Amino acid sequence: MSQVRNDQTLSNEPRKNPKKKRFHRLKRRSSNLKPKIWIGKTGVTDALIEQLNKQLKSDKLVKVKTQKVAIANKDLLEITKIVAAATQSSIVDVRGSTFTLYKPKTSTGNTKSTK
Repeated sequence: MSQVRNDQTLSNEPRKNPKKKRFHRLKRRSSNLKPKIWIGKTGVTDALIEQLNKQLKSDKLVKVKTQKVAIANKDLLEITKIVAAATQSSIVDVRGSTFTLYKPKTSTGNTKSTK
């Protein structure tokens, strides 16, 4: 039996959109998460971005909630795009005043040497 590669199905046809399936799984996972970061009246600050980067580094998937005061100054979608660009992450879901970001872990290239 031949091996099936990640981009193929058993019928040897390429998959339509493997990223779509992954984001669907992430969306389902994010529905059970509780917000870890809150954006308040000060809006998006350097401290917020720094904390969000730490959370994304440890958890990969982080839910962020914005208070009504922050949304009054800017649109939620604008805030989401600004935060996603600053953290170099992907937007998974936007619902109400919350949004979820995903950033895959990057490999550091450390390899174990065998002696």
